[in-house]
Amino acid sequence: MTKQLASLNEKNDAKGDKKKFQIVLLGFDNSKEGNEGYIQTLNFPGLSVAGRKNAEKLMAIGDTGFLPNVVLIKADGTLVSNDRNEVLKKLTELAEG
Repeated sequence: MTKQLASLNEKNDAKGDKKKFQIVLLGFDNSKEGNEGYIQTLNFPGLSVAGRKNAEKLMAIGDTGFLPNVVLIKADGTLVSNDRNEVLKKLTELAEG
């Protein structure tokens, strides 16, 4: 899924000032160093989530109940969708449109 998100991000970034979305990884790993190392390999921003309770809050937002999951949130914080397939479809439409 990360490769798919990276590809969508490249297409979106090519739009310059007309970008339609921002992908941000909120990563949780048992090893802070491992998570931060992974984030460094991405072509989009990422943040490390500290602590199991915070990770559980993130998991509750997605449709899977576990990580990884993908959600689409408006700039004002309103949840658009927490269905992974629907979110990926919408991001594809935005990136290619």
